[in-house]
Amino acid sequence: MAGGDGSADALAVAVEAVLGLGCCSADYDALSDTQVLTGRRDLARLRNLVETRAVWLAKTLAYRSRPELGQQGLAAQQGFLSPDALIQKVTGATKADARKLVDVGRMLARTEAAEAAEAEAAAAAEEEAARRLVDGTDDGGEPGEPAETDEPEAAFPGGEPVPLPWYTPISHAIADGTLSVAAAHAIRTGLGDVDTVVTGPALTDTVHTLLGQARTMTVDHLLKRSRRMRDSLDEAGIAVREQKAWDDRYLRAWKLPTGQVCINGLFPPEQGEFIVSTFDSLTSPRRGGVHFVDPARATWAQSVRDDPRSTDQLTADNFLDLLTAGTKANPHHMLGGRKPAVRILTTFSPTPASPPGKRVHLQDPADILAPLPDGTGHGYLEGNPAPVSQQTIDRLICDSGTIDITFDPTGQPLDVGREERLFTPAQRIALAARDGGCRWGDCDKPPTLTEAHHIRHWARDHGSTDLRLGILLCNPHHRLLHNQGWQILEHQGQYWLRPPATIDPGQTLIEMPSKNPATGEHPWPS
Repeated sequence: MAGGDGSADALAVAVEAVLGLGCCSADYDALSDTQVLTGRRDLARLRNLVETRAVWLAKTLAYRSRPELGQQGLAAQQGFLSPDALIQKVTGATKADARKLVDVGRMLARTEAAEAAEAEAAAAAEEEAARRLVDGTDDGGEPGEPAETDEPEAAFPGGEPVPLPWYTPISHAIADGTLSVAAAHAIRTGLGDVDTVVTGPALTDTVHTLLGQARTMTVDHLLKRSRRMRDSLDEAGIAVREQKAWDDRYLRAWKLPTGQVCINGLFPPEQGEFIVSTFDSLTSPRRGGVHFVDPARATWAQSVRDDPRSTDQLTADNFLDLLTAGTKANPHHMLGGRKPAVRILTTFSPTPASPPGKRVHLQDPADILAPLPDGTGHGYLEGNPAPVSQQTIDRLICDSGTIDITFDPTGQPLDVGREERLFTPAQRIALAARDGGCRWGDCDKPPTLTEAHHIRHWARDHGSTDLRLGILLCNPHHRLLHNQGWQILEHQGQYWLRPPATIDPGQTLIEMPSKNPATGEHPWPS
């Protein structure tokens, strides 16, 4: 199998063609368009020929490292548990590429072994026929019986047929250097294995069809095409593979030493496509989405493009938004009545008492503002080693199912919070009807993607969970408010936003009208 187009002469010709392209980047820049395209093909040809030899070497290495050799195997002698691990170390390839080389190499080895057995069986059959002729025991067959000369089936001396693997044409194409390792692996993987429904001859015919198409297809398309052709051969097996994909689904989450959380999952196509479609809808304006003719959709698309967050950050935040909306929609059905809760552990630090505030009745909303504390201190989320800032604690305490537990310097818990800290479902409905979504600026997040912020801080200001002192903010704006020192104040049913002095030295108040078109133009009665 080492001859043909994959011969040493073909390798020498390919090397000479590549060397003729030049010896430095400037030489390549000087090539004409025709030379560039021809050079691209010459490089691909050389790479295929080199990969062919890499497969041969992988095949030999795998054979000399076969399990029955134990510690005497070549890979084991070099301190590796498998031939692909040795190849990965020596070549610097990825684990997947090393495994691919070994898998294709073993395919070549099985093909060569089968062909050697076939040749041996054919020689034995010829020898047996010659012996019978000399002994006079071969009558040449009955008159009128057709001679079996069209493709005689080789047989072992015992009479058993010699089966050639269905992927023999793939092995020949690799040996000839006309098929890349990646393409060969794609066809082999996509077509699967022989079973009670899909026979070897059927797969062989399919292989010939795919080899004819391989030159004009990318490896990804070749893999998809191979899988579709397998499906057409075994439609009954589609349901089996669907069940296997369904049974293999999982979602795992774990914490890193830094306190960050990793998520990894595998979903069957019906679930996975829904997930992909959802995130495509959320981020499509960032990834060349369609042009929206509808003015409202066009405005939304532009807001996504203008969002300062990266696409990955948008995806992560939207994922949390969806989880939040789902848990709030029907926690009794989804979570057995237990809403997700995060306990925040903070350390008590005595601070000088502030003078009692003066109760006034002024028309200017700025006159009822109170200075914010310096925001020093930090806490921890129970079970997580990473510290969180005071601003994050303040934000989480507003509306995220948290329980604030304060400790004194000796480690004794002082307070586990007051009852009814969170807004009740009925209050949330009322807030949604009143606010119509996030009331920050031009934000268009609906009520389902907002959090209820306590205008008077629950712990610091002993704020109560009253509708008048609650306002809906989306998570990004809620974070912005707590992290950068913005303030919200209420006066006679109207709400105002005061920026920090670092953003607006004059701290000009910004009105926060309702986003509900039915109430936005009509202040709530005081």
